[in-house]
Amino acid sequence: MAYKKFDDPVNTNINAGQKKLFPEFKDDRLRRALAGLFNRVLSGSAGTGGTSISNINSNLGTGATCGVKLTGDWLVLINGRVGTVAGQDNIYMPAGTQASASYVKYLVAAKFGTNATIYAGNEGTASTTAYLPDLPDGYVALGWVEYAANATAAFGRVGGGTAKSQNILSGKTAGTDGTINAWVSLIHMPYDETGL
Repeated sequence: MAYKKFDDPVNTNINAGQKKLFPEFKDDRLRRALAGLFNRVLSGSAGTGGTSISNINSNLGTGATCGVKLTGDWLVLINGRVGTVAGQDNIYMPAGTQASASYVKYLVAAKFGTNATIYAGNEGTASTTAYLPDLPDGYVALGWVEYAANATAAFGRVGGGTAKSQNILSGKTAGTDGTINAWVSLIHMPYDETGL
């Protein structure tokens, strides 16, 4: 019986396909979950080493004219690279309509620079049945806010490019337009939302 030594020439008749490294997971849910955990906020400001992670709690809030505001820079890690998300104001809500008497969690996510975007989750009949949307590729989760629409009036979201009253969160009041629950800053995308 012949034995193969470690330095013998490679047998070209053997299929090496099983050794191929694929660039992504076949299970997209698992890939997105891992990206959401690895892409993270490092600190609440830019600069050498940033500052304490607790500073991010004051970096997310209601925009001056509409939508959401990032009051300061964020030092973040996205796909293994460290960079900065710049402070931004009046980040528009996503276009669409939230039904009356529904709850929606809105995710604030960003790329490096001034690319913060708001994404809407599903409409739930209660806070516990409203979930955050999936984190898009190449983004880091900065935080989220839940909006409870008025019992009889839908929440119309105009979307980017139009600062109309439908996009303003600061003027919303309970019993008239709906209720904004507290802003929640994130270090990374939550894997288990049962406590949200």
